[in-house]
Amino acid sequence: MSSDLIASEQLELFVANIIDAAPKGDTQSMEFPLFSISSKRDTDTYRYQNKKTGASIEIVPNEKGRATIHDKDLLLYCFGQIAEANNRGIPIGQKIHVTLYDFLKTTKKGTDGKAYKSVLESLKRLTGTTVYTTTRQDNFKKDKGFSFISDYDLITDEKTGRMKYVELILPNILFNAVSNNQILTYSSEYFSLRSPYDRRLYELCRKHCGNQTQWEIGFENLYNKFGVKSPLREFRRKIKEIVKKQSIPDYCLMYADAKTSGTIEKIIVFKDKSGEIKHDFLSNNND
Repeated sequence: MSSDLIASEQLELFVANIIDAAPKGDTQSMEFPLFSISSKRDTDTYRYQNKKTGASIEIVPNEKGRATIHDKDLLLYCFGQIAEANNRGIPIGQKIHVTLYDFLKTTKKGTDGKAYKSVLESLKRLTGTTVYTTTRQDNFKKDKGFSFISDYDLITDEKTGRMKYVELILPNILFNAVSNNQILTYSSEYFSLRSPYDRRLYELCRKHCGNQTQWEIGFENLYNKFGVKSPLREFRRKIKEIVKKQSIPDYCLMYADAKTSGTIEKIIVFKDKSGEIKHDFLSNNND
């Protein structure tokens, strides 16, 4: 992490000012429950382990709490700007200038005083949450640590009291993922999703179903990928409510218990860009 900070003065500044850039997510943070989906401040250390690969993740927040899936919007915005600039042949860099008005409008957060102040709280959580990873390959173990944002300067006009822009530095691991195209485009409707559960479920559908016709996941596996503290029965209730509402953009979800599926309790996801499957599902279940 220190190498990110030492060279910060030498980094070229990338100005994020592309109007029509689509939000992007890096595939690793889409796969693992790095961000909290709790509506309350979460200061607990979270641990996740992939039993198949032996890889493990430890997420350690500071007193401000663990970075949330709503805080992640700033990263999605930056990733989208970097990716679009890269596609257009515009020089990119991991030190990024973000005009707060543009960010708030794009992410549908509103532009009142409360919305501006929330950016500072997000920055504190994004810089204050440290992720430690352990991976193994070819008899070698690799330990790594990083924060979602390495450094930031938030500039406020003292005459008006309005925050104007932020200049932030992405850690190497995230910047490299974006610049090497290890990313996926999010739906334009993603920022309209207010529920953290809706957002997390969309990420998993986008990552695993993608453009396939269908994808399914065992319910306990889904539960682990959410990284929630609530009991499985409460998690099941919330997921069933999402299935009932069909609130996930571009995908139609169906729940099957073990008896119905003939194997295990699962969620079945159908790619549904047109919304036809979702329309039929809602029509049949509202009759």
